[in-house]
Amino acid sequence: MKENMNDTWNEICYELKSCIFNNALEKEYEEAFVNCMRLLGWKKSKKEISTQNVIQVGHEKKYADVVALQDGIEQFVIEIKRPGHVLQPEDEKQLFSYMRLLKHQVPIGIYVGDDIRIYYDDVSTQQYPECVCSIEIVEDNPIGSQFVELFSRDNFRLQHLVEFCKKQKARLDEQNQIQAEVQKILSDEKGSIFKELLKEKYTHSGYSLEWADAVLEQITLNVSPSVRNQSIEVTPKILGVSTGDRKNRDRTRYSILGGKPLPKNRFVLEVVRLFVKNNPKTYHEYVGILNPLRQDSFGTIERLSKANEPRYFMAEEDRLQSLDGVIFVVCTQWGISNIAPVIQFANEQGYNVIPFNSDK
Repeated sequence: MKENMNDTWNEICYELKSCIFNNALEKEYEEAFVNCMRLLGWKKSKKEISTQNVIQVGHEKKYADVVALQDGIEQFVIEIKRPGHVLQPEDEKQLFSYMRLLKHQVPIGIYVGDDIRIYYDDVSTQQYPECVCSIEIVEDNPIGSQFVELFSRDNFRLQHLVEFCKKQKARLDEQNQIQAEVQKILSDEKGSIFKELLKEKYTHSGYSLEWADAVLEQITLNVSPSVRNQSIEVTPKILGVSTGDRKNRDRTRYSILGGKPLPKNRFVLEVVRLFVKNNPKTYHEYVGILNPLRQDSFGTIERLSKANEPRYFMAEEDRLQSLDGVIFVVCTQWGISNIAPVIQFANEQGYNVIPFNSDK
């Protein structure tokens, strides 16, 4: 069964990747995704697929790209944008309006662009629908196989899909709560949170408040993100960039948090890896934070499906994954002319960057 799901997903990838590679127009991409719906078992002849579905908005008519129906009742709506389109808040709001303004309001919306995103509308919260899953359009993607399982016509049960979305939303909410708590602790420069907990422990053990205060006044707590401990292999000679012969290649290496000095591109990879580890976010959020560190067409990070060697770290152990399931990679093209913003960013995160000059 899982092999069949994976095979179907790979067929969907083949259909969509052809459009992405050829930078297809939006109408062509829509037709390609309708073909993908047929691969999933939805049939136009049974009126299970409605394209350019009319939605009445006051005195104005809007047209949803694709709507899936069972027994004439809408189940989910799909908004499709051409490959290369940068998702905007207005695109999401348009999808949300379709979800709520169909004849039968639907809790599930799908956005199709360079990836596939599933949105869930929890009407009990009175908030906008949320993206609960982002699926990279790459072959043999296990999340893609799960997409096939959830949306195949023969297996489709709206309640099962809603339960999946609720679990995904709960997972995302939990991660956000964890990160909010981590940031709260890391921002407590004086360690007051831990001192209060220690004071509570001492008083519960029978010690007086005066005794606990006398102990805590004599200690200082410093809180920092956890990282893998690495030994320093090179003794620093200078704390700056070499100003010697500019014709010679700059060989400055950089250490973060006491780790071993790394070449510039590996240093950037480790900065991004550490930031991702300590700050689970969606791929869209990572792009907004990391890509401004590099003002060119490469960007600091790129989706695995769109990246090319040797401009990105493509090895499996160097790949990273966002909270919403997007696999992405880090650019390898770094030198003395463009490394400064990454150094500044790393120091702002508290990574304590130290440059090392190598004469070799």
